[in-house]
Amino acid sequence: MIICSIFGILFAFIFILIVLIHRQCQTLTIFLVLNSTLAGLLANVACISQAIYQLLGVGNDRLCAVRGLLLQAGTGVLYHTLCVQAFYRLFVTVYSTRRYLQTKQFIGLIVLIQWIFSATFGLPILFTGRITYQAGSRICQVSLEDVSFVYFSLVIFFLPLIIIIIIYFQIVQYMKRTPFSTGNRLNTSVNDIRRQSELRLIRRILTLVIILFLLGFPYSLFYLLIHLHIISPWAYMARVSYLFITFGQSASMLINLITTDDVRNCLIDVIRKCSTRENRVQRVNT
Repeated sequence: MIICSIFGILFAFIFILIVLIHRQCQTLTIFLVLNSTLAGLLANVACISQAIYQLLGVGNDRLCAVRGLLLQAGTGVLYHTLCVQAFYRLFVTVYSTRRYLQTKQFIGLIVLIQWIFSATFGLPILFTGRITYQAGSRICQVSLEDVSFVYFSLVIFFLPLIIIIIIYFQIVQYMKRTPFSTGNRLNTSVNDIRRQSELRLIRRILTLVIILFLLGFPYSLFYLLIHLHIISPWAYMARVSYLFITFGQSASMLINLITTDDVRNCLIDVIRKCSTRENRVQRVNT
């Protein structure tokens, strides 16, 4: 869990630094990927802090419930940012004639609303004392046997996933209904390039969603099996679930880094420059 979180934090920091330093990476599309990267950074920091507390043997201290909220809500923030990316692809593709939907001001407002929601949706659970210390796993969380877990699962996992699936279904249906224009070669070429770019972005986001779904699925599966009385809760159930979730969060940071074209190209250029300098230094020394 710690190793996965460390790699996730490292990949996130690299992405953030590249975006801050290189102006060609400061586009609206990359800004939304940066938004997801910041969410992933927070989620990985929450995971690694919880793992450190477990290694130190710190149990039910005053901040245990807060750490539990951050641990569970961190995953939700990442899914919520992917929803924002999906909405932006919808605006660019299906509602391309409505330019106001693609402005920085409008997208910035959506991002602001998303962060307000992501920061507050778990507070009612925290203030009502639903986040309790689980002695077996030494983690403060909403119990799998508590009805509040259904609320968390819906807000964190299922609703964002359903929204993303519906949006991309609409995008695919729209692209099937509007074939490439054949009247003008220049327009056809431009449309082809734009479609290919949109398809790459869609594939990248869907890859992230699939990874996060598969790695977050065990947590929901355990809940279902417990309430169907197929299995009984066991001590390390939460740890196993969070191990899968942490791996997914780290993998999503790596995917953001290597599939965002401008950021990847800048990273490759930096690596090439560093290797060239090392070769020059070695030649001078020899």
